[in-house]
Amino acid sequence: MEAAIHADGDTVIVVWDGSGVANGGGRYDNAYAWVMRLRDGQVIDGTAFYDSIAFNHLWGRVAPD
Repeated sequence: MEAAIHADGDTVIVVWDGSGVANGGGRYDNAYAWVMRLRDGQVIDGTAFYDSIAFNHLWGRVAPD
């Protein structure tokens, strides 16, 4: 999925897929959505959503440094 950006007044929603390589060498993929409120070009409030099942799978196979 390409990133999608939606704006309505002072509210902006950004949806995207991210991927990378974890410290243990395995691939990590996740989907994200951020809902942000802006004022004068600055983010003043935000809520982030992600696929918690994908995150928990990552957390179960890598150890924090």
